[in-house]
Formats: sequence, structure tokens, C-alpha cells
Amino acid sequence: MPQTKTPPRCTTTGTAKKQSIAKSSNCILSLKRAAVKLAITADLVLLLAALGSLNIPATLAALLALNLLCGLYFKEAAE
Repeated sequence: MPQTKTPPRCTTTGTAKKQSIAKSSNCILSLKRAAVKLAITADLVLLLAALGSLNIPATLAALLALNLLCGLYFKEAAE
């Protein structure tokens, strides 16, 4: 009994094009999230250095920047 092959699911219909666009936008969003993660890591290094040298203004600036970056990160994760 020969079985008929089913056509591929991903064809050039409108739905497939929308899925392709959605995949590319997910890649862009993940790049934004990766950039924010890198900035958070760099800010944590700055915060540790500021705490180690007991530099109060730099510590406060690093904490404020970290607060902003964490807000951006979780905003990107929610979308």
C-alpha cells in the first residue's frame, strides 16, 4: 500500500511569510536582550570596583544604572 506524501507545512502562503518575519524579529529582540545583559554585567563589575575602593558617588551611579538596565531587561522579557 503506497502512502501519499503530505505537502510541507512551510509553504509560501501568507502564514509562512508572517512566521518568517516573526522569527527574524525574535532574533532582533534577543540581540537587544543580549546587549542589555552585557551592559548589566559590565555595570556589576563597575559596582564591585566602586565598592572595593569605597567610592560612594560611583557606587550610587552604578546602582542607578543597574536599576535602569534591569528595568529594560525585564521589559524586553515581558514582550
